[in-house]
Amino acid sequence: MSHKVVGQAKLLKISVTDPQHRGISASIMAGTLTAATDSTGTALMNLSSGQYLIRINAVGFISSTQSIILNCDTSILFVLQKNINLLKPITIEADRLQQLSQMSSHQLNSEQMKLLPALFGEVDPLKSITLFPGVKNAGDAGGGIYVRGGGPDENLVLMDGITVYNPTHLLGAFSIFNGDAVSNISVIKGGIPAEYGGRLSSVISVTSREGNKDSLKFNGGIGLISSRITAEGPITKGKSSFIISARRTYIDQLARWIAPDSIGNNGYYFYDINAKLNFELNNNNSIALNFYKGSDKFNYDKDQSNGRFRHFKANWGNMLAGATWRSVISKKIQQELSLFHNSFELGSSITYDTDGVLFSSGLLDYQLKNDWMYSVSTNLSVKAGWQATLHQFKPGGGNTSAGEQEFTSKINKQYGREAAAYLSADWDVSNKFNIIAGLRMSYFDQIGPKTEVIYGKDGVPTGKTIKYAKGQRIAKYMYPEPRLAMRYLLDQETSIKLSYTRTIQYLHLATTSAATFPSDLWIPVSRLIKPGVADQIAMGFLKEFSKKYEFSAEAYYKKTDNELEFMPGAQLLLNQNIEGEMIFGKGKAYGLELLLRKKAGLFSGWIGYTLSRTERTFAALNGGKPFPYRYDRLHDLNLVANYQLSKKWLFSGLFVFSTGNALTMPNGRFVFNLGYNFRTGSPIYTNIDRYGKINDYRMPAYHRLDLSFTFTPNPESTRRFKSNWIFGVYNVYNRSNPYFIYIDVDEKKETIQGKQVILFPILPSISWNFKF
Repeated sequence: MSHKVVGQAKLLKISVTDPQHRGISASIMAGTLTAATDSTGTALMNLSSGQYLIRINAVGFISSTQSIILNCDTSILFVLQKNINLLKPITIEADRLQQLSQMSSHQLNSEQMKLLPALFGEVDPLKSITLFPGVKNAGDAGGGIYVRGGGPDENLVLMDGITVYNPTHLLGAFSIFNGDAVSNISVIKGGIPAEYGGRLSSVISVTSREGNKDSLKFNGGIGLISSRITAEGPITKGKSSFIISARRTYIDQLARWIAPDSIGNNGYYFYDINAKLNFELNNNNSIALNFYKGSDKFNYDKDQSNGRFRHFKANWGNMLAGATWRSVISKKIQQELSLFHNSFELGSSITYDTDGVLFSSGLLDYQLKNDWMYSVSTNLSVKAGWQATLHQFKPGGGNTSAGEQEFTSKINKQYGREAAAYLSADWDVSNKFNIIAGLRMSYFDQIGPKTEVIYGKDGVPTGKTIKYAKGQRIAKYMYPEPRLAMRYLLDQETSIKLSYTRTIQYLHLATTSAATFPSDLWIPVSRLIKPGVADQIAMGFLKEFSKKYEFSAEAYYKKTDNELEFMPGAQLLLNQNIEGEMIFGKGKAYGLELLLRKKAGLFSGWIGYTLSRTERTFAALNGGKPFPYRYDRLHDLNLVANYQLSKKWLFSGLFVFSTGNALTMPNGRFVFNLGYNFRTGSPIYTNIDRYGKINDYRMPAYHRLDLSFTFTPNPESTRRFKSNWIFGVYNVYNRSNPYFIYIDVDEKKETIQGKQVILFPILPSISWNFKF
């Protein structure tokens, strides 16, 4: 039903919740106009006075429709009931995709994520988004996510708006995001809105759940490697709420209980705690407080056969805290003011008898940001804002000891200030044509105190230094970042989209495969280290069929500048002159992404396919010729299927296939004479590998099938206590997917052979989940 305009614009506030009064991510249609709820389940629309048919759609819930006559500012509450008769489809909010210009975007909510088979039955929001085209992971235990050719440090990972620098546990096997505490996760691969910046490739945003404002609730689960418990409820009924969720692995405790003599103090575990408080001060103002703390702890002790003692210990983790004030100033203006703090700390130590090495690194941020939304008319809305961040970097520090002598090595802390301001406009030029245009201005300066090494033209340190006082500017950068997205409706079921995005990155992650323990080193731009720059264009096509099927195709081309690599044999740990180990080059990525989804019914799921290429060019590497990036993959295929076998049984399965990762392997070996051993009377030789082109070898193709069955004993029970069992099998046909490949030399047979290391064979899992 189209609306009948009878007067001037009015403010319509729509709140969408479930029966427990928790906000729902939903799409809203008022006549031909559209909107989407925010993380609290609220949406504001400026509409002309008149009669409207309001339709609410949310994945996993029964749609709701209501006719209203809007003649004054109005608030409406929709309470949606869960759809228990049909399978809850694992999709994004498809009903509003036709109307939004935002392209290259995918989203999953908590219910959808829990249906996906997972390693050890542990729901992992971050791994879930790698099942969409254009989003790749590093492998079975790889924590890095690679979006459209970018590295893992080129993704802006946010948790309730707070930047997360290391989003993984267990060296990448799991993410830090507890599925019980997450409301939804989204990824934006292209056409990134102007309010986001600081990374070259994508925005990955995780929204945590809000607590129940009506009654006290508990839920949790027991799995093979971890247990979880969540408590939520009202602080003031109907007005404020809390939620706290905790998770811990317990393999270390089980091992010590089963074999206390052989295990001793050795072990590994991780834990995390999420907490969120929400206060609705009045109809126009609310405050949200967020907190996260998580840590990985590893300990290994061993007495050597020679009587010496070896000890290795590593601890690393994140701490996040934030406060956000949301307010509706008028029917046309609303704003959000946020104060965030986040830190990442890493500490490692290796001791061999009386010799030892201590290492620590970290990063600490304080951020203030403010966003304003202004609805000019029913066809035009404007968004503007600013943000300022103070960075403190600890790129590596420690000491070594040998016997009674101790050598201390301390790397200077580094400091930086990052700021940005943006302005964007969302304009419906006509009923079919929409434009979102924006401009972001970003700024970064490195400041003292710092002692900087001076390098010569040949890149070698001169032995001279420059000392900068506290607050003194060392280097300054400022860049404009234009953004443009357009959408044209061919008809009500078909649209085409086009976007251009420029992004700038002022922080780099220094990594090397030569590190023998966790060694994330975040470093800022400086006089020698330039910001990364990326320009991307993307074009998309979207078609819906009978409200059940959807097909999309997107092509993209991205070029990057000032990509960072390290020279072969670079020493990153405890290196005061780390800038001298770096080289800079260019990157190029292009590809085609296809997605076919079935959105409703007893059977649902999707097929995603990516055809892509990613390459790097460095003057100092590979003879200056382009070479494939490590995670360049020509083919990437993901199949996800869900079938409601009965009211008690749900089947889920996924199959993944991808071209093997690129890597550099030796193409020859020669013997080099080091000298003469006078004690034995024989010459001393060593073997030296010879290498050709960079990344000219491919690992075997990666493919895997995972299955799971969810059993709900009493799906229609009205009792407060409910539970289900999830039975899963990871890598069903026991595919030997290589984690890495190494060269094995048999000196006696004089043979050289490449061997692969396999991490995860076929792995069954079982978990029990409950709520009351």
